[in-house]
Amino acid sequence: MSQPDKRALLADGLASGDDDGALHARLVAAGVSAAAAKYEVDRLAKDPMAAMLRRQAARMAKQGWLFANQERLAREADGGFVLDTLDAPDAGHFYRHHYEANRPAKLMGLIDHWPALSRWSLDHFAGVAGDAVVEAQVERERDPDYELAKDDHRRLVRFGELIEWLRGDTPSNDIYLTAYNNGTNAAALSVLWDDMAPIALLDEARPRDGFFWLGPRGTLTPWHHDLTNNLLVQVMGRKRVRMAPPWAFARMRNSRHCFSDWSNEALPAGHGDSAVPPVLETVIGSGEAIFLPVGWWHQVEALDLSASMSFTSFRRPNAHVEDYVSWGDL
Repeated sequence: MSQPDKRALLADGLASGDDDGALHARLVAAGVSAAAAKYEVDRLAKDPMAAMLRRQAARMAKQGWLFANQERLAREADGGFVLDTLDAPDAGHFYRHHYEANRPAKLMGLIDHWPALSRWSLDHFAGVAGDAVVEAQVERERDPDYELAKDDHRRLVRFGELIEWLRGDTPSNDIYLTAYNNGTNAAALSVLWDDMAPIALLDEARPRDGFFWLGPRGTLTPWHHDLTNNLLVQVMGRKRVRMAPPWAFARMRNSRHCFSDWSNEALPAGHGDSAVPPVLETVIGSGEAIFLPVGWWHQVEALDLSASMSFTSFRRPNAHVEDYVSWGDL
């Protein structure tokens, strides 16, 4: 029978904030004799690495306390922990109470002036860009890590062929034109940008920015957080959006980059508990939008054949990745 790795057990316990008694119990539970466990724990008093691990565990505990305070404040707010709905919001109000406050909102009346609302359809797409070669994410259903391995799923397809397949209205998560494909698609589908118009909340100096999304009902973007603030605007069909706040970090099971191990699980809307995060849920339909602040976890599911645009061109600096020093370590 192999012997337990005492150093690994101690490191795990120290990182978790165990005191000497808890460390001793951890070792004994793993099969270490009581005498050997006492010896190992006593040695930690002179180990500078153990001291630093304990210091770091204390810092993490304080961060947990700060997150808990943010949760209490969110629940004690007028109306409780809810998603605000804003109708044609004033830019000053939006930036002060949502963008700068890192608070999501469902937004109405932002694109009522877009020709796309009446023009966009599969027939329109085929008529103006059917011969274009676009890039899509494909064969997603065979890969549980399709979102993490996006480069492996990039394929060039003729837009008209994709449109003919979409006419079958088959629910699928296997093929999806996403923001990740925008390097190719912004040029290939530039004619579709003529169906849009500036959005009052965004930077007017960047009128043709935006990322095009198109897919069948059933497409799923798994739980993750973005590295920018995002505005997701629905043009065709409906999408269900579930969101969880940054202060629920410990319950979001984040073990890789910006992705959650909850993946595509339909976490229920509500206050959550000690294991499940609190979740806000809404459905956005044609002409509606959702503001997704940086760091907010979200999952997006297409309930219909769906065409959307997303934007990051706000009136504030929206680059938050430069100081993301843990990228690649988690």
